[in-house]
Amino acid sequence: MFVSGSAGIYVVNRDELMEGGEPSYQILNSSMGLMGALTANAWNQTDGLKNIYLSTDRGVFMVNMDEYRMNRRSYRLMVSRVELDEKSFPVERGLKFTVKRDVKKITFIPEIVNYTLENPTVSYYLEGLESKKKVLTQKELSRVSYTNLHAGEYVFHLAIVSDRTGEVIEESTYRFVKEKSIFDNAWFLVYMVVLAVIFVGWFSWFITRTWLQKTIELQQSRLQLAMQQIQMGNETILAIAKTVDAKDERTSQHSQRVSEYSVMIAKEYGFSEEEQENLRRAALLHDIGKIAIPDMILNKPARLTDDEYYIMKTHVTKGAEILKDFTLIDHVVDGAEFHHERYDGRGYPDGLKGEQIPLYGRIIAIADAFDAMTANRVYRQKQDFDYVLSELHKGRGTQFDPKLLDIFLKLIENKTIDIEAIYEEKEHKEETNE
Repeated sequence: MFVSGSAGIYVVNRDELMEGGEPSYQILNSSMGLMGALTANAWNQTDGLKNIYLSTDRGVFMVNMDEYRMNRRSYRLMVSRVELDEKSFPVERGLKFTVKRDVKKITFIPEIVNYTLENPTVSYYLEGLESKKKVLTQKELSRVSYTNLHAGEYVFHLAIVSDRTGEVIEESTYRFVKEKSIFDNAWFLVYMVVLAVIFVGWFSWFITRTWLQKTIELQQSRLQLAMQQIQMGNETILAIAKTVDAKDERTSQHSQRVSEYSVMIAKEYGFSEEEQENLRRAALLHDIGKIAIPDMILNKPARLTDDEYYIMKTHVTKGAEILKDFTLIDHVVDGAEFHHERYDGRGYPDGLKGEQIPLYGRIIAIADAFDAMTANRVYRQKQDFDYVLSELHKGRGTQFDPKLLDIFLKLIENKTIDIEAIYEEKEHKEETNE
């Protein structure tokens, strides 16, 4: 039997259904191509070819009762570690890593988690070195090595592709930089030749060359140390954000999404690239105070009592206290302490109003509220987007800074923030978790 409902079409065994137990079923919904909502109280129709014609808010949708299949992604692919001259190092998707200049061989160790009985087709290539993809099956895929790479930037692409069309179904990318020594620049060689010609025979040539060499080595050492510190800082901040999100698995990657939305707003507002990166880090840590909130309150599925809500609200001041001596990020305390202030002065913890609220707090407040409404929480499912959009408009000038909200709404309108992709991705993750 094909039973239509608000979530889609349930395919169930009639006998199991009539027995009154819990029948097993499949659901045909947006992931199967049903892009409209079924119209209530509409006349639907079947024909002699077992085609069902269903009325939706976007027109008539047809599905054949014999020829349908689950069209869902059933793979998860990643590269969790690389080997640099046989020494293993962890890598994180989305974070660029650095390869020292003297490394001769880099080896990627791909992992594909396959939730099906299929042997999917896989492709990979190293952007910056090769343009032609290597195509093989999952069972044939093992370690991927490259030797004697020149200095520069590279991107390793790993993808699941369609056997029929070659279209990419799922892809992971990993960026890295192989360090470039100053000696690799042509101008430096020219400089040394000219210097040698001018000062040949002079004792001062030796002194100058020695001084230059020491200066270059010192600069290289400082540059390498600075890059390591930046990388360690990024990894530390991301690890802290993941720790906060891990307290409630239903808010997975909440902090990362809030940081992405915040940077989009800041870019349109006029932030420089350096300021955008600083805001991204601050937004990753905006909920760090939840570490101090008891799990029984944080993950409570029912409505919080007044006392429990009071404790929950303290996560902003606790976060500010944790971050008060954190000097790596400018305004990081503003993001943690003031992202629940309201533009009309009815927020917490201080009831600040209008532009009394620091700019970081006003930006993160919009990003945090949007992600909270479009994601599942322990106490409710994600909201319908029309409701979310209505709430955003309703909060203009009351909950949110009107100028910043207008920027955010424009990002949604021009699809810089792709609503369909957000909802499709979250539905896919929920199905995978199930």
